[in-house]
Amino acid sequence: MVLGIVGALAGLVRVRYSHTYVDSLVFRFHYHWTSAFCFLACVLVTAADFVGDSILCLDGFEEAPKPVTTYCWVKSTFTINSTRPGLGGLGNYNPEAHEKRIHGYYQWVPHVLFLQGILFYLPHLVWKSYEGKQVDQLLQGLNKSLFDEDEEQKKKNIVEYLSESWGLNNRYAFGYLGCEVLNFANVLGQMFLMDRFLGGFFMDYGTKVIQFLVSDDKMRTDALYEAFPRQAKCTFHQFGASGTIKRLDYLCILPQNIINEKVFLVMWFWFVVLVSLTSMQLIWQLLVLYSPLLRLRLVESHTKGKLSPKAEQVIRGMHAGDFCLLEALGRNLNPLAFRDVLHGIIEAGHRYLASAPSLGTYRPRDPSAPAAERLYPTLPHS
Repeated sequence: MVLGIVGALAGLVRVRYSHTYVDSLVFRFHYHWTSAFCFLACVLVTAADFVGDSILCLDGFEEAPKPVTTYCWVKSTFTINSTRPGLGGLGNYNPEAHEKRIHGYYQWVPHVLFLQGILFYLPHLVWKSYEGKQVDQLLQGLNKSLFDEDEEQKKKNIVEYLSESWGLNNRYAFGYLGCEVLNFANVLGQMFLMDRFLGGFFMDYGTKVIQFLVSDDKMRTDALYEAFPRQAKCTFHQFGASGTIKRLDYLCILPQNIINEKVFLVMWFWFVVLVSLTSMQLIWQLLVLYSPLLRLRLVESHTKGKLSPKAEQVIRGMHAGDFCLLEALGRNLNPLAFRDVLHGIIEAGHRYLASAPSLGTYRPRDPSAPAAERLYPTLPHS
């Protein structure tokens, strides 16, 4: 069963050779790799319950009664800031001398990891619905086959489509930019969410682990143990023979935290990398949309050659949405096919530079319509 789930999760990150890419590599890091990591971590933490006990409470050298163990798992455990060597968060709790740290998150870890996976996949679903396979319909399968008898006609269809919708594709560009912003807000928000979930330990979790590894101090604090203790205390109250409430202290072993500490440590480092990459991707996206020089260099990377002065003039005059669609074509087509399409767009673009509207909204045809009808936009009448 577990192997079947892992195999299904592997499908999220498998290489797709005939896939139409309508997003960036950093975007795919969110919904491919990060979602897969969260779902896989959820499976590992859940599977630990089938391998062994998630919590084991002891009464001296004997195992505590089952109701006590269940109570401690549901109610939560705690550690204290004990300074006595060898105790590691245990000892007699004194409210005036000790600080109690409640650990009640562990039973929620699988649920939170699953929710994280969904949240990382959500921006992709939003963009997928918003984009509506527009680029895939526009390509007409040119990116999925090396030999196509109708290749020339399909290239002409692409050129006519972009020519007729000139200046009316800004909705596409800013919709994609909005989803990139959603990715950034999601990963940044999840860092604060995890910090709240772990009781304030997540934000500097990785930093403390690094400091622990490089420190020579014998009294240094293990950040892994501090955030995810392997042993903790649990207080159980029961009625005595005369009706008096007896307060019983139990030592609880938490094997699940051995997995939790590794999962959240990897998550911390990956979140730091992902926040950095996503912020740089947002800056890059804005620069590409508003910097003519970067536009030219990006198109040249797709054509594998130098652009003519005429081509530079047309690309510099493109609206953000038109260029976003052109760049998506270059990302999916081979250089030779993209050069042919670009040449047709440049010839047509020269006629539209003076008359192209400054703003507009392009709404694609119904996907259920015939292919010939989907290739042309609905334009406002003059």
